[in-house]
Amino acid sequence: MDGGILVAARIGLMVDLALLMGLPLFAVAMGGRVHRGVLAALALGGMALSALWLLASAAGMSGAAIFPPDWATVDILLTMTPIGPVLAVRGVALVVALALALAGRDRWVLAPAAVAVATIAWTGHAGASEDMAGSVHRAADVVHIWAAGAWIGALAMLLHACATMRAADGPRVTRMLARFAGMGTVIVALLVVTGVVNGVMIVGVADLPALLGSRYGWLLGAKLALFGGMLGLAALNRWRLAPALERSGVGAVAALRLSLAVETSAAMGVLVLVGWLGTLDPLA
Repeated sequence: MDGGILVAARIGLMVDLALLMGLPLFAVAMGGRVHRGVLAALALGGMALSALWLLASAAGMSGAAIFPPDWATVDILLTMTPIGPVLAVRGVALVVALALALAGRDRWVLAPAAVAVATIAWTGHAGASEDMAGSVHRAADVVHIWAAGAWIGALAMLLHACATMRAADGPRVTRMLARFAGMGTVIVALLVVTGVVNGVMIVGVADLPALLGSRYGWLLGAKLALFGGMLGLAALNRWRLAPALERSGVGAVAALRLSLAVETSAAMGVLVLVGWLGTLDPLA
């Protein structure tokens, strides 16, 4: 039960912090705004989920129930392991993000949010790597997380724009899609390169065939399948649906909404799998 809570807390953090960074990033790129309430809720959610993840980690380490917490184990995790500094950095970043959001400085939230989401790299497989290889692994993981957050934020903004658009909003949404196309090329390139680096660092070239018989390998395959589906939908949006919307095609609006909804669902599925994969032994 507590193991499930640990996985759920990690997945929740991935989604929450990816949106906290991705929404203001896309707003900066597109010249839009993000409601302060949304960003404030995400910052508070990051704090709550981080606390839940800490308690679930302590429960897993001690073998005790998550509630009431084993405060002695929590103290050990905070003072004698890297978890303490990681959560301290994340906590400060989230407090700053919350203050900026409440002050209406939505675009400034991007900087502390990027720091907060980057700390996830120190709580998975990359955090266990050592020496120079560990530094390379964590750097690749941070870039991977940032690229994923950028894509998630863009999808959320585009989906909201399409869901609330009126007839006169077609040109604006078309411009948003066109601008995201350029960003998307960079994002996909970063995800592919850093994904390969992470895969080699986690599993090793010699052990890659062993993934075929492991739960980690099957989940990784599902993640790659969803990623491929997202690429296909992104291409459909860019080359078919966006031009149709520009021509004021009536059916293009509904088709674009459906495509973005499916792509966003696939992205959420990827984050769920990433959060789960981070808790598994690749070759077990």
